[in-house]
Amino acid sequence: MIAVGLLNWNSGQHYDHGGDCPCTQCGKPTPLRSHAGEPVHKVCAEDWNDRNPNAARHEHDGRDLGTQRFHSDPPRKSRRRNR
Repeated sequence: MIAVGLLNWNSGQHYDHGGDCPCTQCGKPTPLRSHAGEPVHKVCAEDWNDRNPNAARHEHDGRDLGTQRFHSDPPRKSRRRNR
């Protein structure tokens, strides 16, 4: 079994309420968006990162995909209060 690095996309910024667009990786409709606003399924982004561990993204099937790898949301500060 091969481990794939999972992305943390808990932020609402990854969901576009405006509707589905074709995923830049598989072409199937998705309401999900990368940090750069690209339509991409989270699993497709994880798969791309896993298959291209040291590559900067530039294009896929002739489409411009940007220059950054897909990445996770930044850590959130704890909402707990110290007592």
